[in-house]
Amino acid sequence: MVAAGAILLFWVIPNHTELADSEWLQPATLPKITSIIMILAGFLHFTFPLGKVEFDWTFSKRVGLFFLIGIAGLYLMSLIGFILAAPILITVVMIIVGERRPLWLISGIILLPASIWFLISFLLNRPLP
Repeated sequence: MVAAGAILLFWVIPNHTELADSEWLQPATLPKITSIIMILAGFLHFTFPLGKVEFDWTFSKRVGLFFLIGIAGLYLMSLIGFILAAPILITVVMIIVGERRPLWLISGIILLPASIWFLISFLLNRPLP
């Protein structure tokens, strides 16, 4: 966690965030705070380890599945854009986690992408893929 936080803080964030002159909150502020918390938490855990570590293959396969779904979602967004890809991605995730209630499925598939689009594109005036 210390190494990942340091990579984010010193390489990823400075090289992959844009500067905004008129904004009171710079785009890199929250990612920098998060990476500093990662570094501090990783150092604290390394210094004072608690408990034991057990590797769970079932849980790891599930994590890998969601990672692959995320990568596939990013690729799909690069092909057809956020507006079309986000509902597909949300549908897949909701079905895999076991959500079957029609009202929750419909609201998640429609309201979540619409809310993200409204917040990012309309309020923050930032482009989505």
